[in-house]
Amino acid sequence: MKILLLNPPDIKRGKFTREGRCTQDEGIWSTLWPPVSLVYMGTLLRDSGYMVKVLDCPAGGIEIEGLEEIIRAYVPDAIIWSTGTPTIESDLHLASVFKSILPSVKTSVFGTHVSVLDRECMTSAPLLDAVIRNEPEYTALEWIEHLGEPERFNAIRGLTYRNGPPGRGEIVRNPSREFIGDLDSLPFPDWSFINHTSYILPFKGEPFLIISPLRGCPYRCEFCTSGTYYGNKTRLRSPSSLIAEMKYNIDTFRVNNFFFWAETFTIHRPFVIELCREIKKSGLGISWVCNARADTVDDEMLRLMHEAGCWMVSYGIESADSIILKNMKKNITAEQVKKAVDMTKKNGLLVSGHVIFGLPGETVGSAYATIDLVAGLDIEFAQFYCAVPFPGSDLFRTAVEKGYIGAPVFECFRQDKAVMSLPTISAHEVDDIRKTAIRTFYLRPSQILKLLRLMKWKALRRSIAGAVKLIKS
Repeated sequence: MKILLLNPPDIKRGKFTREGRCTQDEGIWSTLWPPVSLVYMGTLLRDSGYMVKVLDCPAGGIEIEGLEEIIRAYVPDAIIWSTGTPTIESDLHLASVFKSILPSVKTSVFGTHVSVLDRECMTSAPLLDAVIRNEPEYTALEWIEHLGEPERFNAIRGLTYRNGPPGRGEIVRNPSREFIGDLDSLPFPDWSFINHTSYILPFKGEPFLIISPLRGCPYRCEFCTSGTYYGNKTRLRSPSSLIAEMKYNIDTFRVNNFFFWAETFTIHRPFVIELCREIKKSGLGISWVCNARADTVDDEMLRLMHEAGCWMVSYGIESADSIILKNMKKNITAEQVKKAVDMTKKNGLLVSGHVIFGLPGETVGSAYATIDLVAGLDIEFAQFYCAVPFPGSDLFRTAVEKGYIGAPVFECFRQDKAVMSLPTISAHEVDDIRKTAIRTFYLRPSQILKLLRLMKWKALRRSIAGAVKLIKS
């Protein structure tokens, strides 16, 4: 049996990442994330005896016409592809495109959006055979294993499927699958499925790969969809498994730059300390970045991270307004952010900050206070977003209930465009404030000089291009 896994093209958006909670354009980083879910899935299916092809169409410059040619030549028995909220209309339309080429091909999608709105998506895409909900790997494997015996689909947890002919069968939603308890049981993702050199590390201009040290996040930030994809219980991999995977990647793919892909890498202090000590002991000489929360780091942790090869930490700043942060269940303060940034810089690490304008309770005054906060921090990079109530987040339910959005036009659910009309601030004001924030932060002479000193020329050109694109948008 031949399986095709893909991150599909989108004629309107160009380079677009669909990976767990991150469904976004390349943005100021001017890069795409390696499709770790697809590669995990492909490795698991291949190790189970199936022929597998993985395509990241945006990274490979594959348009829809080229994809159709590949499908005709490969003739897969099943196609599974990732989806995103802003691209959901074109993503779902692909089911009819694929069936027009190969009427017997089985079609399935995964991602946060379709996990939550599975019935709606299958209704709008009558030639879509199934939705793989939440954490996708083992649900996908089980679906593939039983393609020849659809009467057993009702036993596959985490699957929503059509019980009957395409377009006419009843839509059945099975119970959810438990999240993977032992992450070490997953095979190392085999990046030979894709051209791994297509993914260039921001600021350094060198190829990088993703390492998944943990899954799940116990924090309940209302604007985030991570709980939909990986759940709210943190599951840790063993340091020995992570060391072995990084050594495998260095030896096989000649890559020693890594993004530690986790909702909050620093969430479990003993794990971080042990892993960093094991990395130092291994002598691998890796270079890596990670995400963190401001209230989960300390001096010893940050020092060990730096000694183990970490060179940048990204913090979710979100807002300077304590009431907004509390209402969104972020549960940090501006003072904690300042303290975390100071500690991080003291320990030799660069800092990137993530900011969201237009969360419920936002006013023009609170937004400009956030701009002032970020401009006053000693950080190298900042990402400025508009609040978007993505399906799979608690904010989506709130936005619908309180009338912050009308009938959702998901094509507009982009982090560079405000879609909520709040009683305290208009969408137009949020858009203008976001643009002001980008200019205020990046066009300061001191910030320009800081970036010039830090970045290699190739990476600098990419980031300048991304910044100019955002400023003009």
